[in-house]
Amino acid sequence: MVDFTLTDEQRALREMAHDFAANEIRPVAWEHDRDGSWPEPVLKKAWELGLMNSHIPEEYGGPGVSY
Repeated sequence: MVDFTLTDEQRALREMAHDFAANEIRPVAWEHDRDGSWPEPVLKKAWELGLMNSHIPEEYGGPGVSY
């Protein structure tokens, strides 16, 4: 049987992603959609938090998050 229970690290990442979407993306999403503009500050912050590069191993400069 496969255990789909999230680890503490995975739960923390899920919560951080949820909070980031609610606090950083949601308030500006409509404006960027309307204008067709690129949300560079949002993407930069997501990268800094490790949300955009989580698949990159630590040995290559990424956060090395386990899925």
